[in-house]
Amino acid sequence: MDASRHKSLAQCADPAVGEVKRFAADVVARLVAKEAEVGADVRRRFFDTFVAAVTSCDPVSFDSLKVDLKRARITPEMLADDLIPAVARHLGEAWHQDRMSFTEVSVGTARLQALLREIGDRWHADSVRGPAAGTVLLVLPEGEQHTLGACVLAGQLRRRGISVCVCLGPTVGDLRNLVRRRRFDGVMLSLGSQDNLDVCHNLVKTIREGVGEGVRIAIGGAILERERDLAARLGADIATNDAASALAALGLDGDAGLASSGV
Repeated sequence: MDASRHKSLAQCADPAVGEVKRFAADVVARLVAKEAEVGADVRRRFFDTFVAAVTSCDPVSFDSLKVDLKRARITPEMLADDLIPAVARHLGEAWHQDRMSFTEVSVGTARLQALLREIGDRWHADSVRGPAAGTVLLVLPEGEQHTLGACVLAGQLRRRGISVCVCLGPTVGDLRNLVRRRRFDGVMLSLGSQDNLDVCHNLVKTIREGVGEGVRIAIGGAILERERDLAARLGADIATNDAASALAALGLDGDAGLASSGV
């Protein structure tokens, strides 16, 4: 046995050496935990700053926010998939709990949509993956107000090479003409209000009549938090707020690691 090998074994056998190693490991663990704690605190403070900026009546605050985003190294993908949906949910909860005024929530939502449109201009299916991985029709029924959630989902799909046609508030006639004129590999409908269940059922029926049973349909949105068995009730193939599951059911790219988009 060589001398270096003998020395290593002797150190391992020494209880004092083992105690030093355990102490060092404990110090490292505490430092990592402290770093994570500080990081979470920084993110929380930035979240509060973000909310304050988008709801402020002072446009300068919102413009300054864009500079802060760059400094914090918040990527467009992080902004679209995580921060904007989180802030949107926060605004909704604050409105229901009377912690924010109608004006604050309206201004905040409008600015979130503007920011999402601005960063989403660079996301086109053909530029992300070359030929599109599929074509999806994303429908928001007439009377629905949650356009932000639909825009978040559209951005996620486009970044993964899927071409998306967003159709907001179509009449039955408009939708019939659209599905007969263009070819889609799948259809997604985003539904939030229980008042629109009949409207959504008619839209699904119109799509089936226009393109046949070959094209699959997915239902998503806040309605799934209150209603069950919607796929069967509305004539769709799946009801889910998990975008990857929806894409898999549509026969498209379901393993792209998409986040839930039930804003």
